[in-house]
Amino acid sequence: MRPLRLSSAVFAVSAVVLPALLVQSVEAAPRHERQRHVHKSVKKKPVAHRHHAPPRHVYRPAPRYVAAPAPMPAPVAEPAAPSFFSPYGWLITVNAKTFVSPRFTGSDDYSFIAFPTVSFRRPGETPEWSSPDDNISFAAFSSSGFSAGPVVAYRGGRYDRGNRELWGVHNVRWTLEPGVFGQLWLIPDTLRARLEIRRGFRGEDGFVALLGADWVTRWQDFTFAIGPRFNFADARSMRSRFGVTTADFLANPVYAPHSPGAGLVSAGLYTSLTYRYSPEWAFTLHGGYDRLTGGAASSPIVRQTGSRNQFTVGVAASYTFQLSR
Repeated sequence: MRPLRLSSAVFAVSAVVLPALLVQSVEAAPRHERQRHVHKSVKKKPVAHRHHAPPRHVYRPAPRYVAAPAPMPAPVAEPAAPSFFSPYGWLITVNAKTFVSPRFTGSDDYSFIAFPTVSFRRPGETPEWSSPDDNISFAAFSSSGFSAGPVVAYRGGRYDRGNRELWGVHNVRWTLEPGVFGQLWLIPDTLRARLEIRRGFRGEDGFVALLGADWVTRWQDFTFAIGPRFNFADARSMRSRFGVTTADFLANPVYAPHSPGAGLVSAGLYTSLTYRYSPEWAFTLHGGYDRLTGGAASSPIVRQTGSRNQFTVGVAASYTFQLSR
C-alpha cells in the first residue's frame, strides 16, 4: 500500500507543476512564436484579427491643380485731381471784345466796336489776370511779378462826313499804335500797375501813354477788378486830335484856333466783373469813365460839339482750347 501512495502523490504534484511550467514557458516566448505554436497545434485556418491587420490604403486622386492663395489687395492710391487739359502742348485763349464808346475822343456820340485778341500759355501755368481795356500785348520778359514786351493798340478816326458839325475841320485818320508795355504785380494776383507807351504809324501821329492800376479780388467763379486810368499825349498827338488850325478856322469859323501842348489827356476809372463758366468759357462785363482835362478839355471841338465826360461799356467772351504737339 505504501508504494501506491507515493505514486499517487508524484502524479498529483506532476499534474499541478507541469501545466504551470508549460503555461509559464508559453507566456515567456515571443508573441509570433506563440501564434505559430498555437496555429500549428490547432491546425486551423489563421484568422486575421482586426487590430493586427495592416492599415488599408485608400486611393484618392490628386487634384489637377492647386489654387494659389489670393494675393492681398494693393493699397488704392488717391486719384489725382482731374485736369481738363492735357499737360502737353499750348493753351490758346481767344477773346472777343466789344465796346460801346465815344465815336472819337471828346465826342458825345457813341459807336460800337469789336475786335479779337489771342493769348498763349503752357498747361499748368496759372493764367494771369488782364483787364478788358488792356491792348494786345506779348510778355517777352517775365520775372518775379514783372513783365514787359511789345504792345499794339487800335485807335479810330474822326471824319467830317460822319460829323456834319465838323465840316471843314481836318480829319483824324484811324491808326495803329505799336509800342511797349511794362507791368508789375505790387501784391501778387491782387494789385497790378501797368504802363503802355505807344506811337501811331502815321506821320501826324505822336506818342501816347496809358498808366493804370487795378485792385483784383476773386470769389468762387467770379473775379472783380477796379482801378484808375490816366492817359497822356505829346504835343503832336494833342494837336492832331484836339487842335484847330488856322485853315480849319477859315473853313469853319465856329471853331476858334486851338493848339494844345503835351500833357494829361484824361483821368478816370475802369472796372470789370468776370464769370468763369467752365475751364473753356469765361464772360466779362466791363466799363469805365474818363474825364478830359487840360488842353483836351479846352478844345473848341470838345466844348462846342462834344463832352468832357467819356463813358465806355462792353462785354467780352473768351474761349480756351488746347493745341497739342
